[in-house]
Amino acid sequence: MVEETRAQHSGIHRSIHYAIIEGEAAGTWRYSFSVGDRNFSGTVQAVLGLLAARRVRMKIDRVLRQNASIDDQCSQRPEKEGETPPPLVPPADPKD
Repeated sequence: MVEETRAQHSGIHRSIHYAIIEGEAAGTWRYSFSVGDRNFSGTVQAVLGLLAARRVRMKIDRVLRQNASIDDQCSQRPEKEGETPPPLVPPADPKD
């Protein structure tokens, strides 16, 4: 019997480690990465693994940009005692 191996790719982008694995369907890749204590995972559509990696790096940039804007908003307004900061929201995929 011949085992079918799925393509994998991992890397580091802006000090964030990410991993992608070829999905069940052709042209589908599963990804995962962590920013701080938050984990992000999902799927991207791409024929090539390098294109999927690029799309994951773009998602990482989007999360970091959102976190930076949230940090700016929190530093600009004084927090009241007992107030919790707004929750982080993962980026929305325009294709979903």
